[in-house]
Amino acid sequence: MNHIAIAGAARAALLAVFAVALYGAIDPQHDHAASAPPPDAVEHVIYGYLLTVLSIAAAPRFSPWLIGAAFLGIGVIFEATQAMGLVSGTAQGQDLASNVAGVAAALAPFALGRLRRPISTGADRP
Repeated sequence: MNHIAIAGAARAALLAVFAVALYGAIDPQHDHAASAPPPDAVEHVIYGYLLTVLSIAAAPRFSPWLIGAAFLGIGVIFEATQAMGLVSGTAQGQDLASNVAGVAAALAPFALGRLRRPISTGADRP
């Protein structure tokens, strides 16, 4: 996927999120409790994000992408062990999706940083 397509997709997503947020802010009948994710999903997003960000900060010599992939792999293994009854809890696809969301949020700045091109000020030209 090229930079123009990614930027276009990001603009479309930004517009969609802005529209939903604006609608929720001005709609007097908006029921925030009905549209909020369950607390378990929020925990998985937060833990996925924090574990990834803190691991990147704690181990700067490792690739952020490798760290993110490791946490996603750990999440898959953990959900599989729950599905097999080896650990307590129930395996849920929503938990895994929430883990992915947290890791993706942590890695997003790295992906966006790769899209950025240096802005020429003219000082670098002869």
